[in-house]
Amino acid sequence: MKKKTVWLLAFVFLAFSILAPYSPAQGAVKKPKLNVKKLNMTLGNEFRLRVYNLKKKYTVTYTSSNAETVSVNSTTTKGKTAMIKALSTGSATVTATIRKGKKLIRKLKCRVKVSPVAFSIKFPKRTVRINLSERFRLDPIIKPNTSTEQPIFESDNPSVATVSCHGVITALALGRATITATLPSSGITATCTVEVRMPKENEEEKPSKTEKPSSNDKTIKYEKNSYKNTKEN
Repeated sequence: MKKKTVWLLAFVFLAFSILAPYSPAQGAVKKPKLNVKKLNMTLGNEFRLRVYNLKKKYTVTYTSSNAETVSVNSTTTKGKTAMIKALSTGSATVTATIRKGKKLIRKLKCRVKVSPVAFSIKFPKRTVRINLSERFRLDPIIKPNTSTEQPIFESDNPSVATVSCHGVITALALGRATITATLPSSGITATCTVEVRMPKENEEEKPSKTEKPSSNDKTIKYEKNSYKNTKEN
């Protein structure tokens, strides 16, 4: 009996030791990845590229397919991060090569597009009227139109209307607010006044032209005509 118990315990221990490394509780191993795969930059701007899930024994080297357009400068010994800079308009691909010693682990790529700096910004309308609790997106006109520079939006009265980083206005209370869009490269601004008002009451629905009059409508019309003829006689 004791021998059977010992053998049973040994079998359970052996099975557990084999299956334990594959336990789903441990989770899958996370692969290295970049913080961005596509990037729009304006001339002269910089961006920090970062590799996540990098193991201690891994090293990273960065290369640019077009060094005249986008330059790369690794700021750490193992290359966990690198600073890329837009030098001229155009496009380039930045490749992060991950190695363990001499062994290649993975190559990660980021496509970078460099556009010219914006020199002008304005709103199509100086005043926008929206109803309470509604949302509206402001789309400023930026020149040159090939520029991908993103303005910074700000509301001077956020209790009345707030604005998101993408220019989406949310009307919170009745009143006025001035939305300012600023170009980060030059500080040039454009303003738009937002008036928040109460929504108008819905007008009574009128029957469509194709809608046929009901029998009740015909009877009322007939009675009116009969009364009119009687009065004339």
